[in-house]
Amino acid sequence: MELLTKTFIKRGWLYVKNWSYHISFMKSGSTIVRLCSSKPVNLQNITKKVDSFGKLIVDLPYNVMIKPTDPHEYSDMDTLMVKIFSRRSITKNNKNKEFISVNVSGVCKINAIDNDYNVNDLTCLIEAPVSYDIDAKTVKESDVTISGMVSNYINVQTEFGNIKGSQLQCKKIVFSSSEGGSVTLEKATQGNIEINTAKDGAVKTEKCLGNTLDISTENGDINLGSNYCEKATFTSNNGNIHLNNLHMDSTVDINGNGSLEITCLDGSLKANLQEGSTKIQIVRITDDSQLISNGPIHLTIPEDNDAKLVLNAPELDVDDKICGKYSNNHTKFIGKNEGNKFKVETTKSIQVTKASWMESLNLKKASTQKK
Repeated sequence: MELLTKTFIKRGWLYVKNWSYHISFMKSGSTIVRLCSSKPVNLQNITKKVDSFGKLIVDLPYNVMIKPTDPHEYSDMDTLMVKIFSRRSITKNNKNKEFISVNVSGVCKINAIDNDYNVNDLTCLIEAPVSYDIDAKTVKESDVTISGMVSNYINVQTEFGNIKGSQLQCKKIVFSSSEGGSVTLEKATQGNIEINTAKDGAVKTEKCLGNTLDISTENGDINLGSNYCEKATFTSNNGNIHLNNLHMDSTVDINGNGSLEITCLDGSLKANLQEGSTKIQIVRITDDSQLISNGPIHLTIPEDNDAKLVLNAPELDVDDKICGKYSNNHTKFIGKNEGNKFKVETTKSIQVTKASWMESLNLKKASTQKK
């Protein structure tokens, strides 16, 4: 029993250290457990000589992993390697079976030959020249992982499957999941980035750089580490949006009950919300900004803030240290500063607190330490 506390179950498989158990549930309620090695089994290998620059189209029902070929081993960057792995042991029927076809005449294409195999058991590992453009598509619950590519265009589409990208540099990156898969970007991602998920598909990124960033979800949350894209747009219906280090010009639209939290705002902002709450810690407002909401708003501003606050709400609670003037009915407040204007309106309440000198210093450090 002590050993089983270190296990996890995924899609009918029970993993324990270096072994995995496939679990089958019988009608009577009994369980059959089959013991096999968790080390992936190599079912098919294909190696092709290709041009150093080109395009790769992948259309598979399997999990897909794409990464560059090793530049030390393949210095001419003219090799495409494709391998099929399975979590299950090889059966006599599958020992010499071909699962995929690879065509390198012109555009490189990788397609499935047989879709009858249990696709959740298979992973296709693709190693391509680092500068190849990628167009990858999977179906059902098949995931896509892509890392290390430096190219002009990367387009990945899944249905229920998740998408993971890591250390990508590309002029245009498009990740989309149509049936609820989530998207994760690890480490730095550079380029014009577009991410779309449906249903409960969430988005999580570490660091985005480039000209444009466009992230859209339905009900899934958006979590951003740092953004240094010149123009960024974040859209959701009911997902919560948490933006950590937000720089440059940003637009936020939440059409349902999702909330907005910005840990460190050092840029300009145009935001529209419905009933969800808003919490923003401001370091600097670099251009005229606006926040319109039907939910409660809490702003924290630094001690040396020079932005001109223009507030409008039925309930206003502004720190006494912030200089400005209330309207006669106490529903409007105009700050004394003459910097960039930050207009904030809501049908609920606005609370504005002033950060201490130490809190302001920590926010400034947080806004610059990940550049």
